[in-house]
Amino acid sequence: MIRKILRPILISIIQILGLAIIHDCLNHFYPIQHKSVGFAITTFYTALIFILSILIFNFYLEFFKKNIFLIAFSLFILVSIFPLEAIQETPLRSLFLITLAIFGFLSSLILNKLKTKNQLKP
Repeated sequence: MIRKILRPILISIIQILGLAIIHDCLNHFYPIQHKSVGFAITTFYTALIFILSILIFNFYLEFFKKNIFLIAFSLFILVSIFPLEAIQETPLRSLFLITLAIFGFLSSLILNKLKTKNQLKP
């Protein structure tokens, strides 16, 4: 039982750290020319919502097997609300945040498929 609880937490931490490193590296190599406080707030709240939703999604994948794509899509829409509101000021950065969220949820689905494939092998 402890393994079923720790696995989603560890997967979530690895995904969050990986996407944060990718975000920081691309911001380092391609910095924003104008510093906007509004977009920093957008990034902060998008990160908070992404952390919570990826943790919820990984727990859902561990314990339930129904409606996986519907839950992933609804949580992705929830994460994409703030970047979509800021798409007028910084369209490329907003699309970058949305792309990172897509990769986060897709990596959860891929890891779940690999896990179930390995469990089925005798």
